[in-house]
Amino acid sequence: MPLTKIQFRPGVNRETTSYGDENGWFNSDLIRFRKGRPEKMGGWERLSSNTINGTGRSLHVWAALDGSKFMGLGTESKVYIEEGGGYYDITPIRSTATLGANPLKTGTAGTAVVTVTAAAHGAVTGDFVTFSGATTTDGITAAQLNTEHEVTVVDSNSYQITTAGACSSGGTAGGGSAIIANYQINTGLNTVVTGTGFGAGLWSGLSTGYAQTTLNDSGGIDASVTSFTLTSAAAFETAATTTSANLTIISSSVPVADSSGFPAKGTLLIGSEKIRYGTNVSNVFGDLTRADDGTTAATSSSGDAVTFVGLMLIGSELIQYTGKSTHTINAGVVRGVRGTTAAAHADGVDVKEANDFIGWGDSSSTAANTGSNIRLYTQDNWGEDLIFNVYDGTPYYWDKTLGLGSRATDLASQSGASDAPTITRRIMVSGADRHVVCFGCNPLGESAQDLLMVRWSDQEDPADWTPTATNTAGSQRISSGSEIISAQKTRQEMLIWTDTALHAMRFTGPPFTFGFSMLANNVSIIGPNAVTTVGDKVFWMDRENFYVYTGRVQVIPCTLLRYVFDDINLEQSFKCFAASNKMFDEVFWFYPTADSTEIDSYVKFNFTENTWDLGTLSRTAWVDYGIHDNPRASGIASGTNFVYVHETGDDNDGSPMTSFIESADFDIGDGEQFMFVSRLVPDIDITSSDAEASVNYILKTRNYPGDSLTTNSTNAVTATTQQAFLRSRSRQIALRVESSTTDITWTMGDLRLDFRPDGRR
Repeated sequence: MPLTKIQFRPGVNRETTSYGDENGWFNSDLIRFRKGRPEKMGGWERLSSNTINGTGRSLHVWAALDGSKFMGLGTESKVYIEEGGGYYDITPIRSTATLGANPLKTGTAGTAVVTVTAAAHGAVTGDFVTFSGATTTDGITAAQLNTEHEVTVVDSNSYQITTAGACSSGGTAGGGSAIIANYQINTGLNTVVTGTGFGAGLWSGLSTGYAQTTLNDSGGIDASVTSFTLTSAAAFETAATTTSANLTIISSSVPVADSSGFPAKGTLLIGSEKIRYGTNVSNVFGDLTRADDGTTAATSSSGDAVTFVGLMLIGSELIQYTGKSTHTINAGVVRGVRGTTAAAHADGVDVKEANDFIGWGDSSSTAANTGSNIRLYTQDNWGEDLIFNVYDGTPYYWDKTLGLGSRATDLASQSGASDAPTITRRIMVSGADRHVVCFGCNPLGESAQDLLMVRWSDQEDPADWTPTATNTAGSQRISSGSEIISAQKTRQEMLIWTDTALHAMRFTGPPFTFGFSMLANNVSIIGPNAVTTVGDKVFWMDRENFYVYTGRVQVIPCTLLRYVFDDINLEQSFKCFAASNKMFDEVFWFYPTADSTEIDSYVKFNFTENTWDLGTLSRTAWVDYGIHDNPRASGIASGTNFVYVHETGDDNDGSPMTSFIESADFDIGDGEQFMFVSRLVPDIDITSSDAEASVNYILKTRNYPGDSLTTNSTNAVTATTQQAFLRSRSRQIALRVESSTTDITWTMGDLRLDFRPDGRR
């Protein structure tokens, strides 16, 4: 039988059916197109073994005059500068306070938890505080106290820390009268909260400041599991004590021996009765809801056991528990409580502490609002120094001359500062003209944020923001929309996206300094970081299309448009970000799919060849090569946050990297007849140190478009494979080329098949 060459069109197309895209590619993962041919993407490895606290949402690189290379990195918890694989904490200090006499109180004997009395501390759970001046207390040494601690808030005047030591006697006050507490800026959210109050979110949702981790249970859990493992269970409370008085069925408070290990509100288990409490003050639980969760009010005696009942949220399921072992929740687990339904959950999904969960019939602990976004950053360098801000937060300045051990400080507190913005949405340095620009900031002389206000400093002076006749500082309010969403620097101008339009900001010189013009109406952007610049091109996505700006705004024709926008979690759209890979003329857009709250997928555009492909990859921020030899990206591996170096090697950080390309269906003529395939002649370039390394050629078949594809044959193809013999009979055939071993890369050419018509039935 004669050989027939099958030539596939470059790029992946999901805008039609598999059968409708004959001779096209229909699915892919971790591949790219180069010169029209599909090939495996380059691998990645960790920048170093050092981890970061929180999820990286912003990366920025620059070089100092002495040749030092720096990378700024912002998470919901910390701000770091990386040099040489080490991460240096530059998180700004929010406030400094001297605590009262002996403000530390240890918990029960042998425990590491210490309760700190600190009036009006202003912290939220997950914040960090650093102590100095503390003295050894109840066996916990001064060195174990005078360091950085993560905060668990008890109330507005107290919080708890977990030390590296253990107390001797328990219940002991101490620490001395000279403890200085340095509070870092409040931590932000890692998942968008869509709203609080009646009718918003799940029932009424979670209060602010809840702990969060991910499920890490070797494959996930089903709906019946009563023991499961988290990535970190450190912040998920367990506590036990005893009653210190008799209780009747109508008692309105629960006095106990020691309530210091219990959170500010939650649920107690006494005998078989669950009691919800709203206050925890001086070893007395108050604001009670007796006989909670369908239990029955009962009497108890002084000295009876009191156990804290924790509550966590996974997806839309609430789960109760009473105990844990390290990171495994394994005691008193009750699935699907408070009207929710027990369900299966995959590894990697978010797990949230829900002790302050507000449900039907509960009074809200906070005023209703429209929700809160995740913590994002904008970064830029002023010479050798770093300027950055938290989205809708304070602008900060890090001075390189002070060293990597120094922290960033408010821009408004810099030497010679005059009228610097104190709150802004984004910040950047304008370019060759050297102005610092704030977008969506407070106007001159006002403290309230104006989400359409643009202000800029004097030229060559990041501290001077007071306009005068002799400087170039100034401001301009954008004329369209209700808020600035994003801004991006290009070679010639800065682009500004509002919720309704795209504007350009160009340096014109005195007297106005900058000119503003609208470039396009009815155009926006899906998230602040969903834009990237490559040379003289700016690429971004909104909620309906992908765009490029090259002097004019153009929609990019996309063969994966509906595939992406039909399967994107729009509630978490602020996490979407664009990333360039100039090595291969590519732009990625990373996004969370509909059933995920974190980024798990990407779509990629080769702007030279106009091809698209898709795949799965958990990355949360990216910076292209330039200062460094390879792109870098922050990502999550088994619940731990790392920075990865991309386009190095062929593997997934030393593990196999599964990469594939799969074709749409093809047939003979109009598909009226079956085809009989007897031989496959591959054309593929394989590179590996192992001469026997192979790529699988998988033939899938079906007889009608509505049938499911069935794997008919799998043929391991090496660099020297000439042909593969097989027997396959069907109307439609699809080809999948796949590798899933280490130390291999490949580029596919054409396919030749030996097939003939084989009747109509």
